[in-house]
Amino acid sequence: MIVLLIGITKKSSKLKKIAFGVGVVPILCFGLILFWYTIAVPSFNNNQMEDFAGIYVPHKSATEFLNENGITKNELKLTLYADGTYKFDGTKGIGLENKGTWKTGGIDGLFEFHDEDGKLSEWASPSGSGKESALSFEYVKDENDWQNTESVLFIKE
Repeated sequence: MIVLLIGITKKSSKLKKIAFGVGVVPILCFGLILFWYTIAVPSFNNNQMEDFAGIYVPHKSATEFLNENGITKNELKLTLYADGTYKFDGTKGIGLENKGTWKTGGIDGLFEFHDEDGKLSEWASPSGSGKESALSFEYVKDENDWQNTESVLFIKE
């Protein structure tokens, strides 16, 4: 910009051309960044939300662990809606509220689950797609020991 201003004030076509040549690269870069984060990424996230919407139940690998902690498989059910809301019939150990919102595109591709007040309540690790979708949650065995957790896998019905 400074070189362009000097070129305009000195009426130097050579400085104007240099300023234009140097200025085009950052403008293109910022344009690509703007396109990526305002159009491309939200489009990917919306497609992923539609793909993962559905009813999830614990995988059979988690049922033994859940039974040891006094929870039957039938007690846990997570419903994700494509509009970004969810309903959870389950236990406190997973950290999800009964209702709230969810979104894709979190840190490292994790899904974010928020309670009705908008406060982040839980993260989930997605895998698969379509009818083979799965979400992995951390189950906290002891609230006083945050390292004492177990991974619980939910699969799409």
